Amino acid sequence: MNDKVCLITGVGDGTGASVARRFAQDGYRIALLAQNAVKSMSTAMNARASIT
Repeated sequence: MNDKVCLITGVGDGTGASVARRFAQDGYRIALLAQNAVKSMSTAMNARASIT
């Protein structure tokens, strides 16, 4: 089981989105929070795509 978990806020764009992608690439399970649901979903999809 992967026990590395990270909660990232402000993932709609900019630094938060970059951090989310990086943690995903490093094998973390990530939980994302943003005020804009569409942007946070986009970040989640990009983070997931970056690990394959």
